[in-house]
Amino acid sequence: MFKLNKWLLVLSVIVFIGLLGLSVYYESIVYLYAASALPVAIVIFLPDLGRHQYIRLKPKAGVRFLKQTIGGDPVLTIAFKPGFIRWNHSRKLYFHLNSMGNSESSGATEAKAASGSASTEAALAVLPFDLSLHPRKQGWIGIDLPQLAERTRSLSYTTDEVSRLLIRMADLEAAAMKVMVTPGAVTANEGKQLQA
Repeated sequence: MFKLNKWLLVLSVIVFIGLLGLSVYYESIVYLYAASALPVAIVIFLPDLGRHQYIRLKPKAGVRFLKQTIGGDPVLTIAFKPGFIRWNHSRKLYFHLNSMGNSESSGATEAKAASGSASTEAALAVLPFDLSLHPRKQGWIGIDLPQLAERTRSLSYTTDEVSRLLIRMADLEAAAMKVMVTPGAVTANEGKQLQA
């Protein structure tokens, strides 16, 4: 769908330039009117790039994935600099499941927490209903940013101060299992229940 929009956008721009050229060559106002109406169609096909934000692990991205245990539950911590997330402009924050493999060990995290630097950072818990799959890209998990921002209204800090997102590994695995299950598939247990 996105590739189709890109090709339609390119085609629309070429037609626009062609109509402008024809209006000048033939000195026709009809071609000029057609060219002036075409930007409306071009705007419809423009992709909305600011709607989602993606975490891509680059050397200078400043984002770390940390696996640690909090209260007996394994937790994935996404650590970043405050202001990294565009809370007001993005609806979803996407990260790839493979990026968790590049995470630091919990020993390094515990050493950092013992030094006291991690205790002053503001964190938000990501709940199961905040997680969703990307509709087109396989392996990308999305976090609903407006829901997280709404929850900070009752907290003593704002979204601008948040530097960590905490996701329970069980919730993340449940969201990732939706990738493995095909829609409409019936498991053996469900089939036995349907027969009864």
